[in-house]
Amino acid sequence: MYLAIDGGGTKTEYLLLNQEFETVGRHLGGCINHDFLESGWEGTKRELLRGTKALIDDRGYVISDIKDAAAGLAGVDNGRDQEEIERIFGEIGFREFTVCNDGFLTVWGECPDGVGIAYNCGTAVCCAGIDERGRMEKTAGFDEWSGDAGGGNWIVQNVFRLVYRSLVLHRKETALAEAYRRRFSLKTEADFLNSWSMLKDPAGYPDMRKDVIALFFEQFEAGEEGALELAQQMAACGAENIQAMTERLAFSKFPVSVVLTGSIHTKAANSTYLALLETRMRERIALPFTITVASGTPTEGAAMHIRRKWESGALA
Repeated sequence: MYLAIDGGGTKTEYLLLNQEFETVGRHLGGCINHDFLESGWEGTKRELLRGTKALIDDRGYVISDIKDAAAGLAGVDNGRDQEEIERIFGEIGFREFTVCNDGFLTVWGECPDGVGIAYNCGTAVCCAGIDERGRMEKTAGFDEWSGDAGGGNWIVQNVFRLVYRSLVLHRKETALAEAYRRRFSLKTEADFLNSWSMLKDPAGYPDMRKDVIALFFEQFEAGEEGALELAQQMAACGAENIQAMTERLAFSKFPVSVVLTGSIHTKAANSTYLALLETRMRERIALPFTITVASGTPTEGAAMHIRRKWESGALA
């Protein structure tokens, strides 16, 4: 049996594969990112063990029955993180495994031969690439520390900030602020400030955060000044990170495959924003490249990596 894992800051998907690499089991677990867990890496270990056992116990398997595991996990961002997560996988009892940042899963699953670049805008931002030699590089993923712009958290916070300036500081009445007030039926300043408490709780009010993100893209499409400025920041961040990946890795086959993934790209963004991002990319990137939007799931990328690894004859 084989195990494919996509671990994030809100949920983790586990796929169990048979010897023919067909999916025979699926489990959806909780947060696995050590940055978001009170007990840090020990919390990650407990959640990994809990999720794996929930998938295999009822089917009569034990962890030693898993021939190989491939996992992409949010929060694996540097060398120290890599050492910690590899230690954990070993302690759990996996005999053979590949574990890395979850940004690489899309490269494995969506790029030809697992070579290319994935730019992810989901809850947060990450850019990952793999070249023909198998070298793996990642940029972004440190939020404000790395200047990330375009993840769901960033959009929600920045929309709130613009509306705050209008409704609380009374700097300028804007279409964005008025649309926000109408969307959430706000009548007073206190109503607006109460909305902040809800937006800070993504687990408790996920639909409200989705509404703010949808509102942002609607206002961008309508040409609202503040939304346009935020969209330009997002597109510049994406283009800069993808450009850096083309320079950090040694691609020899062209065009380079660039895949846009994450819920912002695959669900929320409209065609106008995606066109803006492509324009900024073509202004900065010298290498020939293609752009696609991810169609599969990251967990399927982990499964594809396992299949390539064993079908290539590299392992017996």
